[in-house]
Amino acid sequence: MRGHRFHSCLYNNLAFNHGIRLFCIDRPGYGLSDNVAPSNIPHPIAFVYIVEQFLTMLHIGRFGLMAQSAGCIYALAITAQESFVSRLIQPVMLIAPWVGIQNPGTLPLLKVAAYCPTILLSAGIKLIDVSNDLTSMSAKPNYILAPLGSRHATPSEDEYPRPSHADISDAIPFHDFQQRIQSEPNNVLQDAILCLGKSPAGFGFDMPQLHHAKIRVFHGDRDALVPLKAAEEFVSELPHAQLQVVEQGTHAILFDETLMDFVFAALGAAAKASVHQPGRNCIT
Repeated sequence: MRGHRFHSCLYNNLAFNHGIRLFCIDRPGYGLSDNVAPSNIPHPIAFVYIVEQFLTMLHIGRFGLMAQSAGCIYALAITAQESFVSRLIQPVMLIAPWVGIQNPGTLPLLKVAAYCPTILLSAGIKLIDVSNDLTSMSAKPNYILAPLGSRHATPSEDEYPRPSHADISDAIPFHDFQQRIQSEPNNVLQDAILCLGKSPAGFGFDMPQLHHAKIRVFHGDRDALVPLKAAEEFVSELPHAQLQVVEQGTHAILFDETLMDFVFAALGAAAKASVHQPGRNCIT
């Protein structure tokens, strides 16, 4: 999914309702985040550095994580860092996560794609981009993109300024939103290389580094990209992970308002339970 930071507008109402300060951060090579310079640093670890600087600049002590699909790799890279153990609000929330090409439940077709030359992957991504652009163009001119949920009138209990009701609730013309995203730098090819296990630097962490963490996985039983079996295999390898199956859910369950309200509520409750510990709380 492109335009990471722009998608924050979709979830601002849900975040506000559950007392969460929401930040959607561009991954390396996307939007306002620089790409990774040629080096041996894995992209997920480069993202760890970005988040670390972000938290330092805003003087945020404790934070939670919510991620979807390929973004879950980056969230887990943060979770794996010992330096964040005492600061991370748990559980980490993963929505329809990408679970790795070596997972026994991964689609055979994707395992085959892992052997494709990078130039073919690049061509395939360009075709998908064209298809998505054409689909977007077919939307009616008056089609709008509205935030999930409606903002409750309950005032915030913390001292940090929040957008006004109008700032959060105003719907955005879909074509304007799409044009902003399409004009942004993106790093989709690198994400594909990473997900298919073709990056020499790898993820930058391994499963044992996650054994300390509480992780909650939400996965649809109709997910055509990452089968439910793959999610079950992934969760079985982590001693403190839980799987919640979303009936009739696809890989796009992050747009399910009822589900996402539940996820934000759970993370908000975890954040409130940690208020006795020093530091500000936010969700990235």
